[in-house]
Parts: sequence; C-alpha cells; structure tokens
Amino acid sequence: MDRRRVLLAGTLALLRLRPAHAATTMGAPWKQVPAITAFSDPGDARLPLVRDAVTFWNRILEQLDSGFRLGAITVRNASAPAGALRAMSEATVGTGGLPPMPAWLGGMAGQIVVVLSDDNFVSFTSHWSSAATALVAIKSDRAYPLTLPNVARNVIAHELGHAIGLGHNGDPTLLMCGRPASCRPDLFASPTERYFPLADDEKSLLLRLYPAGWRPA
Repeated sequence: MDRRRVLLAGTLALLRLRPAHAATTMGAPWKQVPAITAFSDPGDARLPLVRDAVTFWNRILEQLDSGFRLGAITVRNASAPAGALRAMSEATVGTGGLPPMPAWLGGMAGQIVVVLSDDNFVSFTSHWSSAATALVAIKSDRAYPLTLPNVARNVIAHELGHAIGLGHNGDPTLLMCGRPASCRPDLFASPTERYFPLADDEKSLLLRLYPAGWRPA
C-alpha cells in the first residue's frame, strides 16, 4: 500500500471515530433575557407548540442549573412581507451564511421573533448577535413534512435551539441534527407527541454559554 493510500485510510478512520453529535455553536450567547414575539394568527395550531417549545428549553436550562431563561411570549397578528422568508431561506440554506437583517425586523432588539408562515420554504433561524435579534421562520404546517405528526413540534424546538446558540449535529436520533448531515424534519415523525433529546455535549455547551451565574447584562 503506497503512502497516499495509508494517509487516506487513516483519515477515513478518524472520520469514523468523530462523534456524530459534536456540539457546535450558532451565534453569540444572549446577554439579556430575550422576549419571544410570535408573528401569527392567534388561532394558528402551531402557536401552542411555540409555547411548549419555550417551556421545553426553559426546563432544560433549569435542569442544567443555568441562570438563563427564555422570556415571555407576545403574539402579534402580523406576518413577514410576501416572499421575504422564502428568499432568506434560500440564501441561508444555500450558503450557510447569515443574511442581512431585514428592515421589517427593525425595533425588535432583545427579542426572538418567531414567524409562523403560510409559505413553503425550508424553516430556518438567523441570529444577528450585534443587533440582539433572532428570527425563527417556520414554514406552513400545510406543507410536507410539517403535515406529519410530531414534526412541527420538533422543528419549532430545533429552530429555537439555534436561536439560543446551538448548531447542528449529525445524529438523526437527536433534536439538533441537520445539514450538512442527511437529517431532515420528516425524521421527527412519531405517533406520540415527544421531543427528541439533546446530546450530553450539547447540554455541556449550553452550560458554558449560560452558566449558573448568568445574569442579564
């Protein structure tokens, strides 16, 4: 076996040993308690799932003895401009970069804005740390795969996980699995309502981002 083949075999072995759930960050941690503003029709079936997801994350943070919590939820009967979220989704998913903060989010500093859209796109999160604003955009629940049971619940929790700082992992049994791994939201489908779990190293990362002594700046 020549030297190049030896090096290639060694590289492949290292990749196999790398954990699929290695915790990564997305954006800087919050320096204040972010309020949650939901742009939604008050009768939207996803709105209770937003409340449940906030409760889920605050329970995780409490169990970790973190000082950080997500704030109160306010509902605004509003929506994003037509086509805006689809364009942002294509830019975010296509390049993995952070698109410019749209003007219609102006004045929302210190908040996580959850837009429950009627449009069909790949749900995404953008977190502009310098503006202390995050956008969580959720596609229509009338479009696949959010039509499957248990999927919308976990997609919303997954995107809120990004909003507080967690990146993707590559383990399809975990909540934060996503690109570039082959995990897709349809894997959240389940006949029973449940949240997929976090990896231990993601919990450790959350505690590093938001330790027990965390206080609003």
